[in-house]
Amino acid sequence: MRSIYTGKINEWNQVGGSNLTIKPFSRRISDGGTVELFVQDILGGQAFSPQVEFVSTTTQALKKLADSPGGIYYASAPEVVPQCSIKPLPLGRTPGQYIAPYQEPFIFPNECPNKRNKLNIKAFQSEEYPITRNLFVVVKQNGQNEEQAGFAYANLLLTEQGQELITQAGFVKIR
Repeated sequence: MRSIYTGKINEWNQVGGSNLTIKPFSRRISDGGTVELFVQDILGGQAFSPQVEFVSTTTQALKKLADSPGGIYYASAPEVVPQCSIKPLPLGRTPGQYIAPYQEPFIFPNECPNKRNKLNIKAFQSEEYPITRNLFVVVKQNGQNEEQAGFAYANLLLTEQGQELITQAGFVKIR
């Protein structure tokens, strides 16, 4: 991924694919979140290649990706795994040992939307999937209502009901 997004690799045949130009898409680093993680952890702080086409939203990126042979994009798994128009790629830390972000077997677009791919929760919880991140609740510690509300919210998220709400929101629960 680093070599693709920094412009060192421009053709899929350079990584064992077909003779097709790679078209990378990304949101801008100023959009934060997943993009910041990607630039820091995957690109090692290197700049995006001029070949990268910037998009405003993941929805826009997925539409462009579906219409772009050779296209590639990255996003949080809950945003892409259940989509009907694209296939999330398995990733790995070791060549030949790839972990799918979806539960096997993969559900192909012609079966969607009647069936949809589901997150590979086990791989995310165990951090077997190579790119994961935790989300945190930050509580303002001021002895005021904000602190009490923050702790109440954090405690709610740790309950069985809170963990179910996290799942409904498309995230992987910790318990």
